[in-house]
Amino acid sequence: MIIETVRNDFTSSSVNPTPLGKDTFFQLLVMELTHQDPMEPMSNRDFVTQLAQFSSLEKLNNISEGIDSMLKAQILYQAGQMLGFNVEGYDPSTNGQVEGKVKEVCWKDGTCYLMVGEKYIPFSCITKIFSQ
Repeated sequence: MIIETVRNDFTSSSVNPTPLGKDTFFQLLVMELTHQDPMEPMSNRDFVTQLAQFSSLEKLNNISEGIDSMLKAQILYQAGQMLGFNVEGYDPSTNGQVEGKVKEVCWKDGTCYLMVGEKYIPFSCITKIFSQ
């Protein structure tokens, strides 16, 4: 009952609900311990189970961050291999076609960009690569 109340508070208080992470877990745990019936306290088994679930959540979060980091490195490596090549693609801001030599590769706001001519084009918007 208390967990549902706290969960509803988190999901209804904003347009974008807060993801359930370690801070939320600790808030739920403290709320549960604070409001538990003193005549029927949480059993040790339930407490250990919740701690094990938290540990698993933390490890999965670390794995996810590692995979994200490896993916970013892989994308940057692949984009870096295009330096000096002529490419063709489109500029999503204007929907216009762009063609030229890749001069630079950068990462900004979670996206890989190639500098083609004088414009930064998302790596995913490149449609053709020409041989040198």
